[in-house]
Amino acid sequence: MFAMGQRLKSIAVLIFGVLLSVVGKAQAAPIVIPGTSVSLEPPAGFTISSNFSGLENTQSGSSITINELPPEAYEDVSTLFGTEERATEALLRQGIAIEEHTLLDVGETQVPLLRGTQRAEVGEVIKYLTLFKGETTVLVTFNIVDPNQVTPEIVEATVASISLTAAPTIEDKVSQLSFSFQAAAPFSLSDVLSGSAALLTTVETPDPSGMSPMVIIARGQNVVDGRDMANLSERLLRGTRGFSLVEIVRQATVDFAGGSGYMIEATLDGLTVVQYAYVPANGRYIRLLATGESGVFVDVLPAVEEIVESVKVVD
Repeated sequence: MFAMGQRLKSIAVLIFGVLLSVVGKAQAAPIVIPGTSVSLEPPAGFTISSNFSGLENTQSGSSITINELPPEAYEDVSTLFGTEERATEALLRQGIAIEEHTLLDVGETQVPLLRGTQRAEVGEVIKYLTLFKGETTVLVTFNIVDPNQVTPEIVEATVASISLTAAPTIEDKVSQLSFSFQAAAPFSLSDVLSGSAALLTTVETPDPSGMSPMVIIARGQNVVDGRDMANLSERLLRGTRGFSLVEIVRQATVDFAGGSGYMIEATLDGLTVVQYAYVPANGRYIRLLATGESGVFVDVLPAVEEIVESVKVVD
């Protein structure tokens, strides 16, 4: 979800990147997902996550994530949901193979529902994606590890139970983050994504070129092994969309987010890229990624370092 502008952020969240089976029934009374405009009836075994905006089944590893984008993003994202062909083309590059496109009745409207698969460390994950239009653009993603526990009928019942309320404030979103930080001029908080990432920018309006300096601080949703931070950090960086071909120019063990972390500085097509990463005891990494046009980035580097110093995990 490391996007470079409003349009790119919309697409990235769609791409950037959970039970007892009772057919056709969601399994609980409606609950509000903190920090979002979404309420729904969760499948059995799913509880509100403290790691991201959504629900998780801690036993199976399945999750339901909620991503909210600006209302103007709906036109771009809904185009991708318009047909199975468009969705297949857009998501296949992210390793998601779309297998079915349907429309579901939800209240007085219809919403698209995509079903596909994606390879992950836990094996093949069944993906369902649906899109709602409210005060924000709402993307709901089901990541199903055990399809015998969460059937298509249960997914459809859960989607049909979704209702939207007023959009959350930025303060509401920040309160759901599992880390703290302080912005430093010229950076200011632009948005909070999925309850797990904070986006800081130096411009008020989106920069389609992606060259303006920006900082993203994010928590990982999966547990990782942090014993080899050099290898993990490089995998995280190169696994970020658009950064697979970065040229690493400097790396070192550093203090970050309250522990012993790792820093990588790299370049790519006129961009300077700096990443800090740390894996706390629970295995859910935190990282800070800062990018910007190299000639400008040198001027904002002191501010980036000030933000780095302020980041703390609050598990």
